[in-house]
Amino acid sequence: MKHNSVRRLITMSALLFMFIPFMLAQGLQKVTGKITDSQNEPMIGVSVLEKGTTNGVISDMEGDYSLSVKPGATIVYSYIGYVTQEKKASSSVINIKLDEDSKTLEEVVVVGYGVQKKSSLTGAVSSVKSEDMEARTITRAEQALQGKTAGVQVLSASARPGASPSVRIRGVSSNGSSDPLYVVDGRIASDIGGIDPNDIQSMEVLKDGASAAIYGAAAGNGVILITTKKGKGKGKITYDFQYTSQRLGKVPEVMNAQQYKDYFLEAGKIAQSAFDSYWDGTTDTNWADVAFENSSMVRNNFTFQGGSEQGDFYLSLSHLNNNGMIVGNSDTYERLTGMVNASWKIKPWLEVGTNNQIEQYKTQSVAEGNEYGSLLLSVLQLDPLTKPTYPINNLPANMINEYANHPNMLGDGNGNLYGVSAFTGDAEAINPFVMRDRSYTKNRGFNINGTTYLNFKPISGLTITSRLGYQLSSSSSYGVSQDYYYTGKSKQDYIQVNASDYSPSYWQWENFLNYTRSFGKNNATIMLGTSYSESRSFGVSGNKKGDDQNIGFLQDDPLFLYFAYATSDASKDVSGGEENYIRKLAYFGRLNYDYAGKYMAQFSLRADAADLSVLPKAKRWGYFPAASVGWVISEENFMKDTSNWLTHLKLRASWGRNGSTTSLGGYLWNVSVGSTGHLAVGNNDSFYYINGYAPSATGNNDLKWETSEQTNLGFDARFFNNRLSLSADYFNKETKDLIVTGIKASTVVGNTFSPVNAGNITNKGIELELGWQDKLGDFSYGVRANIATLKNKVTYIHKSLAAIDGETLVTYGAITRFEVGKPAWYFYGYKYAGVDKETGEPLFEDIDGQEGITENDKTEIGKGIPDFTYGITLTAAWKNFDFILFGTGSQGNDIYCGLNRVDYNLNQLTYFTEDRWTSKNTDGTTPRANATDYSKYMTSSGSVFDGSYFKIKQIQLGYSLPKNLIKRAAIENLRVYGSLEDFFTFTKYPGFDPEVTGVGKALGVDKGSYPNSKKIVLGLSVTF
Repeated sequence: MKHNSVRRLITMSALLFMFIPFMLAQGLQKVTGKITDSQNEPMIGVSVLEKGTTNGVISDMEGDYSLSVKPGATIVYSYIGYVTQEKKASSSVINIKLDEDSKTLEEVVVVGYGVQKKSSLTGAVSSVKSEDMEARTITRAEQALQGKTAGVQVLSASARPGASPSVRIRGVSSNGSSDPLYVVDGRIASDIGGIDPNDIQSMEVLKDGASAAIYGAAAGNGVILITTKKGKGKGKITYDFQYTSQRLGKVPEVMNAQQYKDYFLEAGKIAQSAFDSYWDGTTDTNWADVAFENSSMVRNNFTFQGGSEQGDFYLSLSHLNNNGMIVGNSDTYERLTGMVNASWKIKPWLEVGTNNQIEQYKTQSVAEGNEYGSLLLSVLQLDPLTKPTYPINNLPANMINEYANHPNMLGDGNGNLYGVSAFTGDAEAINPFVMRDRSYTKNRGFNINGTTYLNFKPISGLTITSRLGYQLSSSSSYGVSQDYYYTGKSKQDYIQVNASDYSPSYWQWENFLNYTRSFGKNNATIMLGTSYSESRSFGVSGNKKGDDQNIGFLQDDPLFLYFAYATSDASKDVSGGEENYIRKLAYFGRLNYDYAGKYMAQFSLRADAADLSVLPKAKRWGYFPAASVGWVISEENFMKDTSNWLTHLKLRASWGRNGSTTSLGGYLWNVSVGSTGHLAVGNNDSFYYINGYAPSATGNNDLKWETSEQTNLGFDARFFNNRLSLSADYFNKETKDLIVTGIKASTVVGNTFSPVNAGNITNKGIELELGWQDKLGDFSYGVRANIATLKNKVTYIHKSLAAIDGETLVTYGAITRFEVGKPAWYFYGYKYAGVDKETGEPLFEDIDGQEGITENDKTEIGKGIPDFTYGITLTAAWKNFDFILFGTGSQGNDIYCGLNRVDYNLNQLTYFTEDRWTSKNTDGTTPRANATDYSKYMTSSGSVFDGSYFKIKQIQLGYSLPKNLIKRAAIENLRVYGSLEDFFTFTKYPGFDPEVTGVGKALGVDKGSYPNSKKIVLGLSVTF
């Protein structure tokens, strides 16, 4: 009986526990619904939470949710960037429409060691967002800046696959490097080529001195802050595919076969008998058609992301394969990149995170941009009377004996030899196929970059950050120069193999705090910090080759062209092998203050020090202060009547000091001692040699930073409920204490004068950025435009120097110069004054007033710096269609055309020959053929052209499939698009591409650089 009672008790207890959830559920209320945005589109990943509990769910792909709550409970609906809503559980179905939070959506920009609302900025900061980079064919982040923000110019010395452009912020600020400082997720980066543009969230350009001063000694040329993407929303997967067809755009017009014959007969440089002997009368080779082909670029990109208030993750993998326009596979670039970004709030007061980029690349390129070896110049200069190839059994007369004596002449491997010109002699311009195949160099490497950080928040308003940045890199090259014969000048008797390896590393450790405090209408933020960095580099290179005593390599076979297969007595050379270290230390601080959101001020100071490899001990510290103020005048009571049309108006003013040591390193300030050779000691009967040493540089213990001081005045305005925006800035930037080499002093004899601070340069200009966006029913559109003027002038160089010579052209001497009163690296030469109608000789202006045209008559004949640059972007969308039109250009810059040569019988641009002086055309605008002073003409304004251009960089039409068609396949979004990029260029320049010329000392000089291609793009983007 007792046992039965126990069994009944156990059974009843079990049943009670089984029915507890059921009984509890009877007291809950199930609420379902759909969550949409203002466009009635379902919102995925919205947090639906019973207030005061941890009971919650997330909306699904349809925006639907289902949650059981206590009767009468309050349900909280929240999503980042949207206004949070609270609803009483008064019914079983509650549909929610979330509105965008205008306060949250107010643009936030990244500044040094923190973020700020754009409305509270007091400096000149421009932003480029992710939408300006997505679905474009740009392969490097720098290219996204072009035409998108005022005052930033993107220059290209080459557009070959994998080439890196140069960025100039507010002009040329140095006679050395004018490259800006790049900061990626807080890490100072020497190169940003390993970041796929699709992985970038935003790029902020710190243009004025006050904004950039927080980076002190490295910010003299401006700062570009790059923030990579973070995960957000419910987990999603995105795949992007892009196929690009590339072809050569504009081809400079050169003489055809008949024009070539007429010109050189007229010049008296080639006899009719030579044409009769070596030209078949029909060959008319267009070398551009021979050397270039249509090519392709393919990109694949995967991203995986997710995020919540607790943490986020973002993973990406991208592959790029770009085969350039040169026939074959000699100009290629392949890149594999990955990104791993993650953060997690371990505690409400502790967050950890990491941002990492991984890159592996390999590239191969052809010779370009040099008058002595550019394949692009050969395409223009080689005569059209020569065929690309000839069958070995049917060679022209000029090749028969050469091949008999030199069987290592190059060919296509199919029984044909590459054609050798019978007319151009030993010119550097040779058959492009020979230039392509006579040697090759393959480069490959990897980069692992990133930051790991910890944010500690011990009290309200205080965040302490400790951040470690790192970069591990390795690059190697392997090159082979073939034994070949083309002419007596273009040949190599023995195979040469070159190899090198370079392994730099870098790390920085920064600790800083941000403390924000509000009291009444007063708001203040103070930032204090310190930074230490160390870079190390190690490289070694070597080569092996044959000589007259040794063949060098046992087998002439690509499989055996490595060091290991060289003969033991092959000629060899090794260099490098030393470790180089640079260490830097800094302290910095900043104070931001505003009153009632109307009156703003910012003050900052950074102290930087470099080790002795950069500067002497007495000058190693540099101090870089800055101050800026702002006034939001639209918040004043007397402006209230304008609120119906004026949404926001802020006045800004700033001053700041920055520095640069990019031209220094390697103990250039120190007294260096070098060997002077052997000295015989003793008498005639008995003597011996000792090694002699003497100072080879004077040393300079006063060497210090280049310093840039900049004043900026500007305003920001928004009109008509933020539909119209306008920003304007005036800046005056003066860089002092430029680091100059080549100083001459009468007291210094027998050695080199060390670098000194002996130069000043100024940049002044006005920048305007304008935007308009609006929506009319299903149609939305926007316009963004910018324009920036620039006036650049050198104001001082050392009194011992009349000027600093820059780029040269063949044997003509310097064609660019750095001189007081002139723009940096202006074009230097003779002023062309037309043609002598009696003789056909070129005439030049007599500048010095002395008889005859001499070197003293050279003067300024142009400049590579534009008067202004501009860009415009039009966007439109209608239902599921979207459209983008983007163009950019420059005005007032010149291009020095170095595409012609007159020292050999080379083809020429028809611009120089079509309207030449002849006995029947005495009014010709260019000199007669083989004019006596033609070399002066080539270094005169007659070779300088207006380099202004406008290029439509992008025309894109996209279509997103309706969501009701793709949702069944668990697809959130699917977009297809087509683009034309770099397709239309408007310019007067007769060369390849006005957008691609020299940079630095060769700014605006064209020596046959690889041009941009015309691109037809097809793309697909799908999100799961």
